[in-house]
Amino acid sequence: MKNLVIASEYRKLRLLHILFTSEQNYTKKELAQMLHCSIKTLDADIKGLQEIFDPAIAHVHEDEYHVLFDVGEQINFSYLYAMTISNSYMYLISKDIFLGHKLNLPDWAEKNFSSLPTTYRRIRQIDTYLAESRLVLETTPLDIKGAEIRLRFYYFQIYSRSYPYTKWPFPDVPYTQVNAFIQTVESCFGIYFSLSARINYAIAIAVCLIRLKQGYHYTMSASDQASWKSIAEAQREFHPVDYTILDDIVGFPLPKNERYVNVLMAFWTRFSYIDEGQADVRIKSSKEINPSKYMLAKELTSLLTEYDIHNSNQILAGTIDFLTRFLFIDKINILPEIPYIHVAPDKHELSQKIRAVLNKHETNPNYRYIRSNKAMMVHYLTDFYNIIIQQEQQYRILHVKIVSENGYFWEEFLRTELRKRYSEEQIIICDELHSHEHMQHIDLIISDFPFYEETGIDADILVWNIPPAKKDFEQLDLFLTRKK
Repeated sequence: MKNLVIASEYRKLRLLHILFTSEQNYTKKELAQMLHCSIKTLDADIKGLQEIFDPAIAHVHEDEYHVLFDVGEQINFSYLYAMTISNSYMYLISKDIFLGHKLNLPDWAEKNFSSLPTTYRRIRQIDTYLAESRLVLETTPLDIKGAEIRLRFYYFQIYSRSYPYTKWPFPDVPYTQVNAFIQTVESCFGIYFSLSARINYAIAIAVCLIRLKQGYHYTMSASDQASWKSIAEAQREFHPVDYTILDDIVGFPLPKNERYVNVLMAFWTRFSYIDEGQADVRIKSSKEINPSKYMLAKELTSLLTEYDIHNSNQILAGTIDFLTRFLFIDKINILPEIPYIHVAPDKHELSQKIRAVLNKHETNPNYRYIRSNKAMMVHYLTDFYNIIIQQEQQYRILHVKIVSENGYFWEEFLRTELRKRYSEEQIIICDELHSHEHMQHIDLIISDFPFYEETGIDADILVWNIPPAKKDFEQLDLFLTRKK
């Protein structure tokens, strides 16, 4: 992992992660041992971090015995990671290339106040990383060559991993317009992007539009055509994607190929389905258009059978969506994450099971992307499935929504009565009945009137008195017993 980027920059990230997450203070000797470097090198890394961060954001310093770390308010590790990446040689060189500056290496070194020998050493390490991405770094002038889709994914990585420190880095591509396009994608496919995932999708779109304006075009393959057919069939009627929003940004109508890739880049980030019906449509479409991808997703999700998982179709659709990104990028080389120091035994066991499934299929021509991406696939799916397993414990707790025709104060009174009698390990009180962003898990609605007209509600309903009578609590006790 640390060979993928400049070693000193990766080591700084690891040092930051240790200091940020640790519940104890370490001496220099202990940190040097953890980072496999000398104390002299550690001193240089500490000084380097002090030069990157304003003390109000983060400050690495020492007392008589330990290395200490102070972090400002509203600063998380992702922000520090983004700030570190944004000050790296890889980011600075890639940004200049993306913007078309066409500098020779000596000119770039002079512009960035770096000695030429140091710049050459950094360039060699960056070239190694790019080779892993099946890209080539040229130096006369500085440029990155390779398949257009790989280049776009690489630049997406550079800009998405340096955000939020860089803020929105594309002044000629207004975020509000890109977001308006994303909203039509959401409406069309019945999906939802969280605010952070939305930014990532917007960055991917901005990268594509800028590359297109620079004269670089994406060409659809036969497999792309089939994939596009699958996506098109999953669209919801009367909710078309409005490509004219992107046309206005670039100043001319987008070719079909570019329309395709700007929708498909949604799979470079993560999204949720707003209801089970849309997940079912996605699964059905995948099974018909790309049965090999469907079968692999089905086998992977079967690893969760022993946990009696809820929302199994959502998980299957999410796995299909993850595999979809490999249909048009055969090698995904992500910027390195900082590995966890400790991995839970059950998580390690799950990881081994996922790897075994992938090992079984990697020689099949239909899954030729597995071998090149196996480590990344195992990492992603292990985290994804592990979160689902942990969340299952919450699903086993009764999720209750309170509704009263008399309004908020009566509902709050009833919530208080429930909290007096039942622990949070027995009942979770939900806030929303209908969520417009993603599905809300509700097992039971307690109300002072029945919902005869609300045919779209799947939860069970108990009709109570307010204030509740003894028989009302007896009903709830019986419901809890049955659920167990």
